[in-house]
Amino acid sequence: MRRSLQEGNTMVRLKDIAEKAGVSISVVSRTLNPKPDKNAYISKELRREIKLVSREMGYQRNRMAEFLKRGRNSTIGVFIPEIPNRLVADLMFGISQKASGLDFPLSFHFGISYAEYAKFIDRAAASKSGIITYPFDPSTHVQIAGLLRDYRAKGGCVIILNSYQGFKDIPVIYNDDFSGGCLAAERLISRKCGTYFAEESIYVKRSEGFNSALNEKGESSIPFKISDFEKTFTGNFKSKSRPAGIFANTDVNAFAILSVLKKMKIKPGKDVLLIGYDDLESCKYSEPPLSTVRQNFKIEGMRAVEKLVSMIYGKNEGSEAIPPSLVIRDTA
Repeated sequence: MRRSLQEGNTMVRLKDIAEKAGVSISVVSRTLNPKPDKNAYISKELRREIKLVSREMGYQRNRMAEFLKRGRNSTIGVFIPEIPNRLVADLMFGISQKASGLDFPLSFHFGISYAEYAKFIDRAAASKSGIITYPFDPSTHVQIAGLLRDYRAKGGCVIILNSYQGFKDIPVIYNDDFSGGCLAAERLISRKCGTYFAEESIYVKRSEGFNSALNEKGESSIPFKISDFEKTFTGNFKSKSRPAGIFANTDVNAFAILSVLKKMKIKPGKDVLLIGYDDLESCKYSEPPLSTVRQNFKIEGMRAVEKLVSMIYGKNEGSEAIPPSLVIRDTA
């Protein structure tokens, strides 16, 4: 089958592809339809040929018209916390990159209150678009769950980010904090620490993973809260023959620990090994540079869009954990 590239900037129609591929318009339509008629058989070879022709001609589906025929809007609504840091930026980049590649427009919404969230859901319900969302506030879990149930009942598709709340029948994509805690513990164990300290905070899964990995090796940790770290540390760190291993649940708290150690004239990376969590940009520039667990928010954003689009086209999707990685610098 002979093909040429003569379309330029002209909008390519199904009719144009059919003529070039030598098939009927209905065959092209069924081939390029994300929800084809299961009873209409088209061979794999012919499907490949038609899709190749469509790519060469620069064909792009008109998603807006496609969704309007079904009384829906192709725009994906995204609600994320109003937090100005790299993690949120990476998440937005991943969502934007994948949505652009799949030709789905986005509408970002930022907020930190229940009222803002309710307004976001109302707008999404009016347009019947799919949404990617943070639950953002455990204290309003019941109310938010109700809003999401109503939205689902009206035909909306939902992906929830970074929640362990267990929203029934709604896929959740989350960074695997338990595995992140395990990575931190495994690193400190490999450095043969004599004493281990683990921060207690709202990030329970991180501490659980850390302590689980320690327990598997017959070790345990001394819990501390960031507000009383100095008191806990000085009362339990007795020997410098083996370093102490400290796991902070966030990089911000790890920076606070660095300040305390500096005041105590203890050198991180030698007498004390410290690992944070998040891999904020400032980790590279702390003194010394901070070892930390990196969460892959970009991948999380991309997977959220992929799953949501799959659901929009009628497929079932489950929850997914995004594995973290350990970034080794001077403190551990």
